[in-house]
Formats: sequence, structure tokens, C-alpha cells
Amino acid sequence: MMPMMKEIKQRILHKIRQQGVQITPLREQVLDIVLQSEGVIKAYTVLAHMQRNSDSVVAPPTAYRALDFWADAGILHKIPAVNGYVLCNHARHECGSQCSGGHHHDSSFILVCTECGAIDEQSLSHEWNALQKAASLSGFRLKEEHVVLTGLCRNCRNSASRES
Repeated sequence: MMPMMKEIKQRILHKIRQQGVQITPLREQVLDIVLQSEGVIKAYTVLAHMQRNSDSVVAPPTAYRALDFWADAGILHKIPAVNGYVLCNHARHECGSQCSGGHHHDSSFILVCTECGAIDEQSLSHEWNALQKAASLSGFRLKEEHVVLTGLCRNCRNSASRES
């Protein structure tokens, strides 16, 4: 693991342990896999990595439970639209769940490239408040507090235009 990723991992583990939550070896293994991945990470990708490092068969629910643990802890975003998870931007920094730049874990939009899996997470704090208010006025309560938009990233668009 790269030195920067080791620092990120240690900050994440410290934060979780401060909350009194137990980090099992399996959860730590999944965190390592996630930190070594770019873009969207799928449970079956995590499962494949886990099985390579195990002497016994690892069942799919094991990977899902560990990924959901990290999502519940605010380290990952679970993105049903692409059937995967992404590392939250704030996990890469020392800011905790709310960065000074206005990033709130529960009010973001995530751009996912459907070609290469690259992601970009942006804060929507002010817009999110307006959206919640509008939904509330109609009697609707939002379940997920992030928006996922899929499309092509700049690199994939540029590659496609060069190939044309």
C-alpha cells in the first residue's frame, strides 16, 4: 500500500476506534482493498481479492457485510445505481465527516463514469437543503441523501472523440 494510503487508513481506523467500534481483521482487509481501488468498487471485486488471500472459500455476504459496515461508518457511499461503492472524498482528508470546504457526507452528488468507473464527488449543501425543503412540502421524505449521476468522464469523452 502506498504511504499516502497508509496514512489515510490509519486516520480512518483511528476515527472508527474512537467511536468504540471494533475493527475485525476482515473489515480491515476490505478497507485495504477499497483504498487500493480507484473509482467504483463492486462487492464481487472485493470478494475476488478476499478469496485470493484466503485459504478457505469466502461467501459473497461476507464482502457485502464488510462494505456495508464501511458505508454505515461514513467511509464509503453505497451507490445502488451502479451496484457498487465509492470511497467518500472526506475519507481521503483529515476533515472527518464535514470538511471546511463545505463537504457534508450526507449532501453530495457523485458523478460516475459508466465507461471507466471514475468518480467525482461534489458537495451540494445549499442545493440539498432546498431539495429537502421542496420534498418535505409535498409530504415526501427523502431516503438517500446523495445524488448519483452517470455518464462519461472527460477522459472517456476525449478518447471517444479521438476514435471518431
